[in-house]
Amino acid sequence: MVRAAALARAEQLPLSHHSAAVLWQLPLLVPWPTDVHFLQARASGGRSDPGIRKHAVGFDEADVVVRDGVLVTSVARTVIDLATVVDLRSAVAAADRALAWDRSGRVPPLTDRQTLLDTWHRMLPFRGSVRARTVIDFATPLSGSPGESGSRVSIALAGFPEPELQHPFVINGRTVFSDFFFPREQGVGESDGRVKYFDPVMRDGRTAEQVVYDEKVREDMIRLQVRGFVRWDQATGMSVPRLADRLANLGLIPGHPRLFDR
Repeated sequence: MVRAAALARAEQLPLSHHSAAVLWQLPLLVPWPTDVHFLQARASGGRSDPGIRKHAVGFDEADVVVRDGVLVTSVARTVIDLATVVDLRSAVAAADRALAWDRSGRVPPLTDRQTLLDTWHRMLPFRGSVRARTVIDFATPLSGSPGESGSRVSIALAGFPEPELQHPFVINGRTVFSDFFFPREQGVGESDGRVKYFDPVMRDGRTAEQVVYDEKVREDMIRLQVRGFVRWDQATGMSVPRLADRLANLGLIPGHPRLFDR
């Protein structure tokens, strides 16, 4: 729908914000809007038509590329634009996905932190710049899923110590990686989402039942190497109080927040 809306317009404007995120396959942790978003020059004003949202914030030529035959904001510009309008967890999830790298090395990241910083500096001054910089600084290429990104934000907002991401454990000669590892407490936290059990790519030919069994075996083997192990679903990961209750089982004590939603 996003691409069709762009192709149908006589006025050639770049897709932006949520619509650009669709083309770049950047995730959100909230429902997607139905409007199609475009950028346009500041002098043009921001008047929008039904189903169309125009952002009169201006842009540099370096911020626009062609993807799937339509103009769209670059990955870096899209991440920064999103950070100014969506919730903090979604903004971090999008930034994490943009930086994410494949362990096999076959799939390069969509962008890198320096490109994000260069784009941010070029856009200054703009509304939401402080929040966007917070997202850039907090983002990591190590987050394994949007749910992990959202949980990481909640962990920081609660003031828990920063966990190690993708900490390796050797199980029967095979290396597996935990979502969150807290070294001082020797505890592991895992963010569970439906994608792990139902996405065909994640299942890799296995049935949902086999995935559940494999996860149970993996958990049992990791438990032998740590003092504590807790799991939570995405709804819990999005809630600071609920996630704090879960992490208390690892002996974690919240302190001063390491992240602020400004």
